[in-house]
Amino acid sequence: MNLHIKTILFGLFLLNTISLYANQRPYIINISKDRYKAANKNWAVAQDEKGCMYFANDLGLIEFDGMRWQNYNLPHSPLIRAVAAASHDVIFTGGFEEFGVWKRDSFGKLNYQSLTGLLKNGSLENENFWKVWVSEQYVYFQTFKNIYAYDYERVEPLTPGNGFLFLLKVGDEYLVQETFGSIYRVEGTTLVQLPGSERFSKDVVRVILPYHAGGYLIGASNGNLQIYENGNYREWNRMLSQELQGKELNCAVYSASRNIYYLGTLIDGVYEVDHDGTILQHYSFKNYLKNNTVLSLFEDADSNIWMAMDRGLAYMRYDPGMSYFRSTRGDAGAVYDAVFWNEQLYIGTNQGVYSIPRARMNDYAAFSNLKLIEGTQGQVWSIREEDGRLLVGHNRGLIEIDRKGEVREPYVFNTGVFRVLPVKIKGRELQIVSTYKNIWVIDKKAGRKYMMQQIKEPVAYIEMDHMDNLWMSTFSGGVYKARFENDFLSFRYLSYYDKRSHPELPTHLNLFKLNGRLFFLGSQNVWSYDESQNRFEPETALNACFQSLDRFKKLMPLHHDYNWLITASSVHKFYYDGHEARITYSRKLNSGGLSLITESENIAVLNDSVSLICLDEGFILHTSQDRVANEQRILPVPELTAITMESEKKEFYGFAPGMHPEIPYRFHNLTFSFLIKGAFAHNLFVQYKLDEVDSEWSLPVKANQVSYDRLPAGEKSLWIRSTDGMGNYSESTKYTFRILNPWYRSVFAMVCYLCILLALFVLTWFLIKRHYKKDLIRKLREQESMTLRKRNMELMHEIEAKNAELLTQTSFIIQKNELIMKLKGMVDEFCVKNAHKSLTSVSHKMNSVIENNMDTQEDWKMFLLKFEEKHTGFFKKLKEMYPQLTNNDLRLCACLKLNMDTKDIASLMCISVRAVENNRYRIRKKLDIPSAQNLNEYFVCIE
Repeated sequence: MNLHIKTILFGLFLLNTISLYANQRPYIINISKDRYKAANKNWAVAQDEKGCMYFANDLGLIEFDGMRWQNYNLPHSPLIRAVAAASHDVIFTGGFEEFGVWKRDSFGKLNYQSLTGLLKNGSLENENFWKVWVSEQYVYFQTFKNIYAYDYERVEPLTPGNGFLFLLKVGDEYLVQETFGSIYRVEGTTLVQLPGSERFSKDVVRVILPYHAGGYLIGASNGNLQIYENGNYREWNRMLSQELQGKELNCAVYSASRNIYYLGTLIDGVYEVDHDGTILQHYSFKNYLKNNTVLSLFEDADSNIWMAMDRGLAYMRYDPGMSYFRSTRGDAGAVYDAVFWNEQLYIGTNQGVYSIPRARMNDYAAFSNLKLIEGTQGQVWSIREEDGRLLVGHNRGLIEIDRKGEVREPYVFNTGVFRVLPVKIKGRELQIVSTYKNIWVIDKKAGRKYMMQQIKEPVAYIEMDHMDNLWMSTFSGGVYKARFENDFLSFRYLSYYDKRSHPELPTHLNLFKLNGRLFFLGSQNVWSYDESQNRFEPETALNACFQSLDRFKKLMPLHHDYNWLITASSVHKFYYDGHEARITYSRKLNSGGLSLITESENIAVLNDSVSLICLDEGFILHTSQDRVANEQRILPVPELTAITMESEKKEFYGFAPGMHPEIPYRFHNLTFSFLIKGAFAHNLFVQYKLDEVDSEWSLPVKANQVSYDRLPAGEKSLWIRSTDGMGNYSESTKYTFRILNPWYRSVFAMVCYLCILLALFVLTWFLIKRHYKKDLIRKLREQESMTLRKRNMELMHEIEAKNAELLTQTSFIIQKNELIMKLKGMVDEFCVKNAHKSLTSVSHKMNSVIENNMDTQEDWKMFLLKFEEKHTGFFKKLKEMYPQLTNNDLRLCACLKLNMDTKDIASLMCISVRAVENNRYRIRKKLDIPSAQNLNEYFVCIE
């Protein structure tokens, strides 16, 4: 019987778990225009094979790679209403009177090329493109007048009589309704009517989705939903159709992975329905969405749903085992604790205690009407079930809620209560109560309470170890260990542990109990207490398991050997059996508006498989089955998409990544663009490092490109990896490239440098040689000059001596002749005055002596010898120039060369002055010297 009961209970538990999985609530992220920097209204959504998203917006095309938003505008009309991605490099769009293709260039940017020129008439007057689809053979552009089939060479229109409504894709098929007419299947460039579809001639068909194999779910704007199977039509779900009446059904998408339909309306948001048409969830302005007008729905490669709306975008993200709940009224506030009890889910918030029937947790409207339990208004710190009642740690004190929902205050503490710990010591059932001021003990049997006088400060957490020691962690940072007296009115002993008493401890310690053992958190480490040695020791296995994490906040037991670790921004489920530790689940919670309550982080364990993660705005239900293996995430590897090179002169050049490219040095400013598939869905970051530039990995950042400026020459490798910020990393993408040497370091430049050095060496050698040669020549010249100067001086002295000798000789001859002539005159005068015979003989003798002493020939020989010594070659040159000159003429010329006056010449030549003048005249005539020419100067110039 017990086995059957356990089997039934396990079956109910399993059904409940499956139900929670089947009705998983996504987390919805609203994206406003301030984030993507374009218009409010978005018309359509597309995705390429690399995971990039594209949105048709009133102001152009928006591209989102999960990290960064990029806007592209059309040259003329900015409005784009339809978009489809043929590949990452080819995107098709359509708008008002315009349709075309965007192609990606080498910089990774999209450039637009209009296709309107391929139309035969070239006119699209007042035509709006509402849908674009890419098939294997054609690209279909749909307006209300035509469908244009583009085969990448020409455009062929498909024109019905009454025009079209919306071209819709179902699997590999394309269906469209003729305006107020039947539904047609588009096959190539022909239209084939869907049998029996004329029944929709009064409807506006906006939704056609797959249903079973080969069937269609057809939905009209008025809520008329029909199933088409095997040529037959039937109503899908009447209650759903009635719900959608007046809501203007506008778009839909089918998620095959969940077997769920999402129906978007223009008036009331999105309805999530199952295969039978039962409403599972309703997302609208009243709860999650910023706007009720949904213009398009799209399921991405990660099975998450995008919503293009009249006011921004919304992203519906599904995480395995996670259901997200937020108060629709915004008055429930931050959630601090929760518990399953009395077939209700009780949630403790900073506004009070709210409840919801457990059976209605899967009702899509249940959390829109959370019930506040009267009398619990205020800050709730903790909730726990004990003895068929709920004990609530409250700002007002300790509150008790019974099964009838009545609220009372069993004990008055006149202060707030954090939590209550029931213990059993020596057969006595006690309740340890931590309050804002001190510790109280309640004796349940006696119905009395006692205050522990030894502790005069608030206590954050209280736990009892296996030796009946009471441990208490304080807000100041230390922990107490105490043991009760036998009467439980006081502590027998009280020990306090902090950094001052135990230097090995961190500044702040928090205590937690896992599987009967106490653990302490502090300084990014887990500690345990050794009772025998009275000291704290690091828990090696847990610290090794948590080494990639930081900012530890709390440890929570789950069941058996599974536990929760809470950090400031994430939660981790881990397995620990006392020896082995491993993380089996991780989730980051600081993205998209999710955040834990700072310094009050908590996870409420509702049962063995369901935990409630408390948030500052709502909560998350986590449902999972234990796994033995580590559930470490395999993250997508970043993919390089483009490299942009920039020079100092602002020259740009882009190219797709290749193997070992060689980049000119002038382009040594590089920007690397990359993609991480699913970066937005999985909240991924990127890290990078460049060998020889970065010593370690960069901090995790949200970016799709990295730039490096003024890179040195040489071969380098760029490493890029993705991370979720919780110690998980993808494989690294390695990109190797080489920056060529600058022109002044090229081989040609080196050869030139060598030639220049050789030339400089030769030039230097030549200059040095020339310098030494000049110096030697200078020295030789100086020496020769000195020799010449010395010789010149000697010659000058010799010439001066010759001049002096010539002058002396000439003066002597002149004086001698003058003296002789004077003596001769005196003798002649004496003889004339004394005419005596005896004097005659004396006169003859004296005249004879005078004549003998006036031997002019000898005098001239001496004169000419001295003259020739000074003026060598004068007579020879003069004779060559004037051969008609006589010896007497030459003698007179020599006297004129010496610049002698006429009187001296007459004395020297023993002739009269007149004779000299006559001779001078005769020479002037012979030499044909003009009368104006000074005769002395003429001869002086002859060397």
